[in-house]
Amino acid sequence: MMRDHLVQRLLKVIDLRDWDQLGTLVTDDVRYDRPGYPTIHGVAQLLDFYRHTRVIADGRHKLESLLTDQTQGFCWGSFEGISRSGEPLFELFADWYVFEADRICRRRSFFYKPAI
Repeated sequence: MMRDHLVQRLLKVIDLRDWDQLGTLVTDDVRYDRPGYPTIHGVAQLLDFYRHTRVIADGRHKLESLLTDQTQGFCWGSFEGISRSGEPLFELFADWYVFEADRICRRRSFFYKPAI
C-alpha cells in the first residue's frame, strides 16, 4: 500500500467511525500520542479510545499537505465536527506517523492551541 494512501485511508476510516477497519490499518502494538491523554498502546486501547473516550461525536479531517517516505509520514490540515456534548469543533492539526509492514505503528498528533 502506498504510504500516502495509508494515511489518507486512516483519516477517512476515523471520519466514517469504521472502528473494525481502523484495526486493520495499524500494527498490533501501535502507539498513539495525543495531547491531553495518556499514551495509547496496542489495538485494543486504540479502538477503546475511539469508541468510548474521544470527545468527538462526528467530523471530518481535511488534509492540506501530506509528505511520506518508506518509514514515516507527516501531514497537516484541519478538523471540523461536533463534540459528544453537541459543541461545534474546529481545530488545526499535524500528525507524524511511523510505518511498519504497510501499517501504522506509531502516530503523534499536534493541535494548534496555546499550551505554554
